[in-house]
Amino acid sequence: MFAHGKVNYSWHGNILQLDVFGPFNVIGINSAFEELKKKVSANFFEKWYRIDVIDDETLGCPEVMKTIGQTYVWSLENNCQMIAIVCANRVQLSLLNAFIEKSGLNVRAFTNQEDALATINALSG
Repeated sequence: MFAHGKVNYSWHGNILQLDVFGPFNVIGINSAFEELKKKVSANFFEKWYRIDVIDDETLGCPEVMKTIGQTYVWSLENNCQMIAIVCANRVQLSLLNAFIEKSGLNVRAFTNQEDALATINALSG
């Protein structure tokens, strides 16, 4: 079985941007989670922020969605101050808002990247 879903990681100061593409399967999300841990460990920041920019195809089965939630928990437990998720469609936005409400994690949903970055910059300033 092949990994489905792709993530490009880039640091902008203490902001880790994840550009997320395509639907994910379990192999794909587990691989992405391991890479996230490596990227954070290699660039130790006392405080950092995460912004995920997800494309229109980004979704997954319940097991994948659970793992995505675990990446949020892991990030916040490892000095991440806030996670901003830029959703591409209403389904993603609805699922994310339900997750945020249920989990109480410091994750915020956005519909455009400029607003997400402005929020992070205001917090980190």
